Amino acid sequence: MQDEEKRQADLRLQLQRRLEKVTPELFAMFLYEKNVQAVHCVMCGQEDLGTPQAEIIETGPNGSSSRAYVDYIKLTGGGAPYSLANYQYRLICNTCGFTIHFAAYPVIKWIEERDSKNG
Repeated sequence: MQDEEKRQADLRLQLQRRLEKVTPELFAMFLYEKNVQAVHCVMCGQEDLGTPQAEIIETGPNGSSSRAYVDYIKLTGGGAPYSLANYQYRLICNTCGFTIHFAAYPVIKWIEERDSKNG
């Protein structure tokens, strides 16, 4: 049973690290490269959209550092529990509150392909 728990914990950590690769800057670059010319609210037409973010702060003997990533949401549904298909990134209209969702998989795939070409 311990082996299965370790495997599940490893899968969870691997998924979390992949989701946290999406910085606000990379998300904006993804949208631009995919020809999303101007992101605006489809309900009220405003362009005042926000991207929920989270921050990781790491501290150690040599100091501390922090980095931001685009916060994600998990959809509850069937399928594999640690699948990127269950996650999305959001843009939220700061005027009316309408939320635009983007599947995590294409965004992360784009980042990982970009990294492999540059790395």
